[in-house]
Amino acid sequence: MWEKINKFVRSQAVFSALLLSVLFTSIITVVGISIFDLKPPVILVIYTVGQLALSGTIIWLMQNLKVFDANDFKLKGIGKGFLLAWFGFLFIGISFFINFMSVPENSFIVPNTFYLLIVILHPIIGTGLFEEVLYRGLVLKILLKKTEDTKKGIIFACIISSVIFGLVAHIPNLFAGTRTYLQTVNQIITAITAGLFFAAVFVRTKKLWITILLHGLLNLSAQIFDAITSMDLVVQNAEQTGTDIGGYIFMTLLEALPILIAGLILLRKAIPDEISFRFNRYQKNN
Repeated sequence: MWEKINKFVRSQAVFSALLLSVLFTSIITVVGISIFDLKPPVILVIYTVGQLALSGTIIWLMQNLKVFDANDFKLKGIGKGFLLAWFGFLFIGISFFINFMSVPENSFIVPNTFYLLIVILHPIIGTGLFEEVLYRGLVLKILLKKTEDTKKGIIFACIISSVIFGLVAHIPNLFAGTRTYLQTVNQIITAITAGLFFAAVFVRTKKLWITILLHGLLNLSAQIFDAITSMDLVVQNAEQTGTDIGGYIFMTLLEALPILIAGLILLRKAIPDEISFRFNRYQKNN
């Protein structure tokens, strides 16, 4: 059975990548909707457990689709990878600072310790792990198996996987009622550019842990304030319905362009032979 599935995935790489993205994202979206009325700490705990379970399923699927490489999850050489991804950590630091400075001074509260811990852990061991294993570990690798022989092919795979990530992972926010149209468009565009940067970092470093940490910290730079500010501000931000299109365009460009440029610069030195060797080595061992 898996031989037929692998043959189909190889011949229909883009469709397969899109289909798997929609499948797993739909599952976790249904989980989120079903627990929407619970208290925030309970929601995060259940949601994180669901993401961990799906992450394990995706890794199992990666093995059966022959795109799994244990080296992706090893810590050896991860220090060099962190240095290569330095711009991502700088970008996250700036994001933390901007979000912190935008909070009114009288909105900070003494946080609930348990809820604060969950808010800190969830972006990394929940969303960061789940979305990176899915979109960089599975989707990107399915595309790379088809296109990794040339640098243009690698760039194509990174772009397509990032577009799928931006659309599939973030359009559900609109239907869930947590974002306006303008906020959703802003989030999709910035997610596509961030996804391209994550893809470039993965292609260059061959380490999923780095992109998991980058992704988790980027989400944390915004989500941490849900735990250390008053609920009135959290609700106000969630219900905000700004219509200043010019302002949204400016903010989108300000957020998206730097990370897009950084990703494209990283991709300039992607080496096709190295990626092909990793896939061929795995297939020979299995």
